[in-house]
Amino acid sequence: MKALAVVSIAALDLRRHPSHRSELRSQLLLGELVSVRSLARGGQWARIENHGDGYRGWARTWGLRSLSEGEAEEWKRRARWRVAQRHVEVRSGPGGGSIVTPLFWNSAVAIVASRGAFSKLSLPDGSEGWVPRRVLRASVRPAGSLMRLIRDFHGIPYLWGGRTPLGFDCSGFVQQVMAAVGLSLPRDAHEQFLFCRERPITRSPRPGDLLFFGRRGGRMTHVAIALGGGSFGHARGTVRVNSLLEANPLYDKVLARSLRAIGRPEPGLRHSC
Repeated sequence: MKALAVVSIAALDLRRHPSHRSELRSQLLLGELVSVRSLARGGQWARIENHGDGYRGWARTWGLRSLSEGEAEEWKRRARWRVAQRHVEVRSGPGGGSIVTPLFWNSAVAIVASRGAFSKLSLPDGSEGWVPRRVLRASVRPAGSLMRLIRDFHGIPYLWGGRTPLGFDCSGFVQQVMAAVGLSLPRDAHEQFLFCRERPITRSPRPGDLLFFGRRGGRMTHVAIALGGGSFGHARGTVRVNSLLEANPLYDKVLARSLRAIGRPEPGLRHSC
């Protein structure tokens, strides 16, 4: 079995096995397209593959809407807008009314009308609602500087498998920040490492380089984004900024000692470590 679907709720948990007790592997955002590979438990759970990053896991079917190939292509064509702030409530009217759904940062939506400072959205489940136009950005337009994006999320708690501003894990945070500046990355830290062109290890990597940490001989277990001057942004406990330089008050000794690689993201690249 292989069918197409679109995520139709604000955030849909992706688990290792078809059970709410199973490990949270990732989360899917409203508007993301997936392939449904199989069903379990009377059709309540679907084993899916995210089209954006190839990640697989089990999700409840209550958060998916089935699509034909033509409908999937049409959704991709129309959903050219992204949520540009942490969280927004879609309302039944421009500036008020009942809540239709919440939306999280980077969710994909389609605009079907405008009225003053508000935009009317078409959502994947067929419903419609209104948001302030200022909370949206065109998908082709970068969201801003890496430093500003990371500081905007400062203090967000760490959540294993998290991919929304309610909680991020390290690779989910890096993936979402880089998506906001126009670069699609794989989901996990080690896969992100394989996606990069390795650069010489230095205590002052270039802004936009990715820093990879872990034990020698093993997989990369943590990832961060270089901001320049030895500083880097990452999710560890909370979203925060630290430094590789001992003289900096933000120096993180544990991570500085476990830095394994520095890479520059290059679409289409895969190599072995």
